Amino acid sequence: MASRNRLVASEDVNGEKWDRCLTDTVVKTASGLALGIVFSAILFKRRPWPVFLGTGIGIGMGYSNCQNDLRSPHVHSSSIPTTRPDRHVPTVR
Repeated sequence: MASRNRLVASEDVNGEKWDRCLTDTVVKTASGLALGIVFSAILFKRRPWPVFLGTGIGIGMGYSNCQNDLRSPHVHSSSIPTTRPDRHVPTVR
């Protein structure tokens, strides 16, 4: 219970956002690269433009998500309790 209500330093929140941002950008860039390679090999007779297009789309999506995440004042990783422990919520049977 004490771990839920602990205070988080602003440096930790910013660090978590940057970690999430970099991880998301790397995953989206790698996915775009992989899809570009597959489409280049299968559909476009090994031309390089699908690889560059897929990589660019992945970088752009990651950059856009980073902008939204860094501008957001909310912390996404903390859990929010749904009920107060001192009140009973009746359940429907």
